[in-house]
Amino acid sequence: MATVNSGAPTASASAAAGSDQASELKFSQCMRDQGLTWFPDPGPDGGMKVSVPPGTDQSKYEKAEEACKAYAPGANQNGTISDEDLNKLRQMAQCIRDHGFSKYPDPDANGGTHFDPKTVGVEPDDPAFEKARQECQKYLPPRKSGGNS
Repeated sequence: MATVNSGAPTASASAAAGSDQASELKFSQCMRDQGLTWFPDPGPDGGMKVSVPPGTDQSKYEKAEEACKAYAPGANQNGTISDEDLNKLRQMAQCIRDHGFSKYPDPDANGGTHFDPKTVGVEPDDPAFEKARQECQKYLPPRKSGGNS
């Protein structure tokens, strides 16, 4: 969740199953229902790239993220993330830092990454950042399905 201050949870990965993409669609719709009308749907590969418009109220974004955490990519049914998956997200953040983006943030306790281009010093669609993100996706935890297992 990705996950944002004029940037966003930019972590993305391919969905492993249709139910994962349905959950990501629910997450996107939930974020829009919380007033973030610009929030995108996941791409055809299940990945989600979020660029928060400049001037977006950070507290509004965080409240929406909290309200929608049960649908967040990587979350289980009660909206929490396992320690193992949180550690994987931290590995991804470290990998991005190791690729030259030293100010890329660690995820919060819910696995959300708040990407602020001004703080990190790069826009999410910068080719070098995109390349680092793609190379570091290997650390992302598998998507959790919202169905019964």
